Amino acid sequence: MISNPPFDLLDLRLVQRVAQAGSLSAAAAALGMTPAAASRRLTVLEARLGQRLFARTTRRLRATAEGEAFLPHVERILAATAEAEAALPGGSGALSGTLRLTAPATFGRKVLAPVMAELLAAHPGLRLDLLLTDTVLDLVASGRDAAVRIAPLSGQTLTARRLAYNRRLLCAAPSWLARHGVPADRAALLRQDALLLEGVDGWVLVPPRGGPPERVRPVPRMVSNSNEALREACLAGLGIGLHSTWDVGEHLRRGELVALPAALGLPEQLGIWLVFPGGTAPPARVRALTELLVRRLGPVPPWDA
Repeated sequence: MISNPPFDLLDLRLVQRVAQAGSLSAAAAALGMTPAAASRRLTVLEARLGQRLFARTTRRLRATAEGEAFLPHVERILAATAEAEAALPGGSGALSGTLRLTAPATFGRKVLAPVMAELLAAHPGLRLDLLLTDTVLDLVASGRDAAVRIAPLSGQTLTARRLAYNRRLLCAAPSWLARHGVPADRAALLRQDALLLEGVDGWVLVPPRGGPPERVRPVPRMVSNSNEALREACLAGLGIGLHSTWDVGEHLRRGELVALPAALGLPEQLGIWLVFPGGTAPPARVRALTELLVRRLGPVPPWDA
């Protein structure tokens, strides 16, 4: 039985370019070939695979379901090839391919986006697919290279690198404190207006003198699935919120929010992690991302400096 020959890298680059541009002629021009030659190569590749990779319309090409499934493997092969070439003497060391990353929505917008802009500026050949969602995705099933997670880690199939500690505080606006006063003790805290994340029935606080964490269930004034909405409600003086310092540090420095006394209890401190599938060495684009995030967020994050 004769096995199929290896894929031609030019064919894979053609698939990548067509997926990016949605145009066979644009992909052909980028690769220095005629549209007719590009069309022939794509037809031969689809015949070899026995699958249609792109659906052709009058104006553009759109990846089929089979094409969508094939594309991440194409990206990985091309990225590995570029990495091998860069490792040779005289190689540029520049990154290429697509970095597929996911992160919590608010953290991604406020903290991660500027760092990613720096990474892309340093590597013009690198592309970014950044999915901001508070849903925890299966990295392998979703085709993601890595994820930023702010939570206790579970699952032994992931490799994790802690980027920073995630300090959290109970805080309120001065206007709210002027009306209600600072809670004197845990019992008083239970009676206050709370701004709670959807699906969370209270705050887990560690006693200031040590001991096991305790769950405090205050009266909810507002419940939302959006940390940003809860932060804005807290700034508006609607109640007490539990917020990360990377999200409210600027408001604390300007006096727009005030941290409640530590004597009431301290929220459990989580880590900010970069996780990626274990079992093999991460690709160069993930290593570069890790190194940059460690430099920018540690050892003391800028929002806690």
